[in-house]
Amino acid sequence: MNFQLFEKYEPAIRSYQGDPQCQSLRMHRNGDLTIYYAPFEWVNPSAKVVLVGITPWKAQADIALTEAQRALFQGLSVPEVLRRAKLAAAFAGRARLRLVSLLDHIGLHQWLGLRSSDELFGEATNLLQATSLFQFPVFNKGENFRGGRHPERDPMLRMQMRDHFGKMAKEMPDAVFIPLGAATSRGVEWLTEEGFLNGERVFHGLPHPGKEASEHTAYFLGEKERGDLSDATNANKVDAARDNLRKAIAALR
Repeated sequence: MNFQLFEKYEPAIRSYQGDPQCQSLRMHRNGDLTIYYAPFEWVNPSAKVVLVGITPWKAQADIALTEAQRALFQGLSVPEVLRRAKLAAAFAGRARLRLVSLLDHIGLHQWLGLRSSDELFGEATNLLQATSLFQFPVFNKGENFRGGRHPERDPMLRMQMRDHFGKMAKEMPDAVFIPLGAATSRGVEWLTEEGFLNGERVFHGLPHPGKEASEHTAYFLGEKERGDLSDATNANKVDAARDNLRKAIAALR
């Protein structure tokens, strides 16, 4: 694990006062998009499943920075600081509860031998790598970045995908990768075409657990009837994705 970025931004973490978009944490900027540092580079080499979001949002960045600051003041080693920060912020809040429901619904916990996928964020953290297509927080005009239709077309975002997520993925060839949401899937597909991932170990189709996909998620979980859906949700597509994911997980050895 490379600690160069952490060491570069360690003074900013020690002096952190609750603003993940402060100048001392800014990494890159291209037009309306700005990338800030937050301590998300910890990699779990023993992970069997990699859950991929689009990018850490402001609230997650704040949790990670606050936890890292606390760990530094406790005198912990850099790897432990990064581990604690990553796990504290991984799909934090209500999104984690919805994510656990989604993962249990496709049978991931059964493949892993767990009572519930909730254990991935507790007793079974050794099995999980929670990460993002863009490892460090990306903001669009100061707001949380939601991915856009083709993130791979932006040179700054391509660099982020290749240099951080792509390199991490190459270190975990036997893990199962599950991208969350359509925007993340598009980026992961591009990285697969670029040779960073084995397409046979990537399982697409799981909705993002955030509130923006609440109807999609509710239908996926069987909480909402087909006849009650808006035009924004393609029921046939969701049904196919659910069935394919269940079959793919059941076929794992």
